[in-house]
Amino acid sequence: MFLKNHSVKIFCLIFIFIAVLFNSQPYSTPDQLDSLTDNLRIAGKINESIELNKRAISQFEKKKDTNGLIAAYINMGGLLWHLHRYKESLQYLENAEDKLIKIKNFDLRAKLYGEYGRNYASLGLLEQSNSSLNTSIYFAKQISNKKKREKLLYFYYTWKLANFEELHITDSINFIQKKRLELSAQPLTFVHIAEENLKNKQLDTAEYYLNKAMSLTGDYSLYQKSMTLLAFGKLYTERESYDKALQYYLQSLAISKQLSRKNDIRNAYKIISDTYKQLNDIEKKNEYLEKYSHLSDSIEKDERNALDIPVKKIIKKESQKEKEERTKYYIIIVIIIAVATSILFFLVKAYQKKQKLKDEIIDEKLTETEELKQKLNTTGFDELSKLAMTNDPFFLPRFKEIYPEFYEKLTEKYPQLSANDIKFSAFLRLNLSTKTIAQYKNISVRTIESRKYRLRKKLDLPSDIDLNKWMMEF
Repeated sequence: MFLKNHSVKIFCLIFIFIAVLFNSQPYSTPDQLDSLTDNLRIAGKINESIELNKRAISQFEKKKDTNGLIAAYINMGGLLWHLHRYKESLQYLENAEDKLIKIKNFDLRAKLYGEYGRNYASLGLLEQSNSSLNTSIYFAKQISNKKKREKLLYFYYTWKLANFEELHITDSINFIQKKRLELSAQPLTFVHIAEENLKNKQLDTAEYYLNKAMSLTGDYSLYQKSMTLLAFGKLYTERESYDKALQYYLQSLAISKQLSRKNDIRNAYKIISDTYKQLNDIEKKNEYLEKYSHLSDSIEKDERNALDIPVKKIIKKESQKEKEERTKYYIIIVIIIAVATSILFFLVKAYQKKQKLKDEIIDEKLTETEELKQKLNTTGFDELSKLAMTNDPFFLPRFKEIYPEFYEKLTEKYPQLSANDIKFSAFLRLNLSTKTIAQYKNISVRTIESRKYRLRKKLDLPSDIDLNKWMMEF
């Protein structure tokens, strides 16, 4: 009897030891780590998931498992994005990118650029976000595993859809919605359709799609259920059933808190505050409005702290491209000079004669141009400024009439410029400031700066040249 009990105890100790050992290393591959990370994230255990991936980083570093290490870095980037710790998120993604340069792995590359896309979108860099998401979609399409491929593509189409909705690009919204629907009919798919019907006041149709969404929520993440509940609240708000709407909003808020999704929590605070206002409960309305303001300040602070990383990355990338293009340009120049030098001696006298005649013609033209400019500047500038201020479609034709040489020279030398590029160049030729152009176009100064970068690239201008001054002297 004693031996039997003793054996049982030994067996139990061995079992416990094996269990502890197994639990201490529950992952040996990136896929296993991703599965554990997703399970914890979906359950709202973001901090536990972060600790899991920190341990994984240490483990994969010891094992020199580069794929595992990259996967853990990318997971950390996504988890920290959930907590609006964008600066830390981007640092982990940069670590992953540095390691990924030497590895051909479509899955990891798709996930990396997808997380970059989410971060850029949250920081308001929608153009960079869409560019990163396009890259992630490209790599996701190369993944051979159909289930994994379609899962990632659904995510990336969903994130692009959100960007296009913020940009109000209807054609792109419809295109991405169709692509997403081809992959899977998830709750968010029907929520989006329902919200379109809500905008058009087709409430019964909206309710039909929301019921379809709700019937699927048990098979998908809590986030999708949260968004479905929020949409139900909007439906009952449209029906002026504010008590019922409030119930759905509070349920959605509870899930968002469980998942630590600050943006969704902030949005819920605002809509709940508005609902209490409709119910004439001023105390509750002010309570949630204060929560909304406090959380908004916190999120905006995180965004400001993180913004320097993507901006530096973008500038570095653009500078590197410009450097490469300049190097190619210099090589071409050297070749041309080498060839030209061999025949220069035989052409020098004829060249000097032609050059002298050309200089005389140019001087004469310049004199005429300056006289014309002086006449036009007094009246033409004011007229063009007014047309620019009102975004008048006759701005560019009128500019072409007043500055024909500038327009012809620009379009001949740079035929690749689009109509928008030429119009933007016209603003710069008028010496309008970045702030003034932003006011005329009703867009942000940052957007104008981005356009300057892209125009500079098309014109193949070094970064140290003042673009406004260049246009004035062109």
